[in-house]
Amino acid sequence: MRGLPNVTVCGCGNAGMAIAADVALMGCTVNLYELPDFEKNLDPVRQRGGIVLTGTTCSGKNGFARMEKITSDAESAVEDAELIMITVPAFGHEAFFEALLPHLKEGQMILFNTGYWASLRIKELLKKKGLTSMLDIIILVEEHIMPYLSRVIEPAYAHIFNYKRDIRISAWPATKNEAAFNLVKKVYPQMSLSKNVIENNFYPGNPSVHAQITIPKAEFFFEKAKEFRFYGEVSQCASKLTDAFDRERIKVAAALDCDVTHSFEWFRNTYLYEGKDIYEIFGNVTCEHARRWSTEAGNRRVLHEDICYFLIPMEQIATVLKIDVPVTRAIIEIVHVFTDFDYRSHGITLKDLGMDGLTTREQMLEYVIGGVAP
Repeated sequence: MRGLPNVTVCGCGNAGMAIAADVALMGCTVNLYELPDFEKNLDPVRQRGGIVLTGTTCSGKNGFARMEKITSDAESAVEDAELIMITVPAFGHEAFFEALLPHLKEGQMILFNTGYWASLRIKELLKKKGLTSMLDIIILVEEHIMPYLSRVIEPAYAHIFNYKRDIRISAWPATKNEAAFNLVKKVYPQMSLSKNVIENNFYPGNPSVHAQITIPKAEFFFEKAKEFRFYGEVSQCASKLTDAFDRERIKVAAALDCDVTHSFEWFRNTYLYEGKDIYEIFGNVTCEHARRWSTEAGNRRVLHEDICYFLIPMEQIATVLKIDVPVTRAIIEIVHVFTDFDYRSHGITLKDLGMDGLTTREQMLEYVIGGVAP
């Protein structure tokens, strides 16, 4: 054992079920929490007393994972937790955090397993509530992407198709990075530290591929197919669009002293896939992504998350830094046309991140490293 922490996993979706089961099989004591409005999601797990897990796991184990608590009571869920994982998509972060907030204790760490600027958004939520003193008590940490490619196959049964070998985290402010890293790596030893939450968000993952794969085959995804193997539809045009977006993402990141890599390199290293670009990687017969089914509704959800929670903030940061990002702007506008959804009206702004008064790279870095804002 490596001094494993007590963990509370929030959310019973594809990610939460896989995380809860795999972490329990590692030897952690795990509580599974769901919001009261969705308590019925807990029923199958309660009936079994835990979750059946199969696939390529971080624990190296398959089988039945027992949960310590299976509850919709927030106080009970977090009372003994050292590490609290919020596993839901970005638009659900605030709801879970607000439910937990009255019961959080000093030293507890809240890890948002898919970041999308979660720590900055939650910091602003606390500010609006007049509870900024909580930032001295708890530690807000964000992961740049979920640790698994996973799915709930049957009630209380999760399958992990593949796990990620390169996962990055950062706390806000970055002065808390060492404490965050020392705890989280006990669960996920493959975890690495980003310099700060800006670098963490600009690290490759979901935002580099979903819209870029969708646009060249929009008719197929939105009009002809209700179910499809999304990554199996990667075209050479999608690969070129991904590369073009990556050049802008990397340029903006570099202007803020952040070191990030190309998406195809990250996919290749993270999943052990082969290929020299996105087209070759997802066209490879060993690629688990290309075998996985998706739906139109699922695709619309990830497009909403990627564009509203990353492309739009990236575009605004680029504007402040006077960096032109025409490909990023075009992606936002084109997907708006295809989906009839105004992403800019619903997107996360620099004001939502507490960055609207920051006009230079130095101010942005001071904000995310030391928590200093004008």
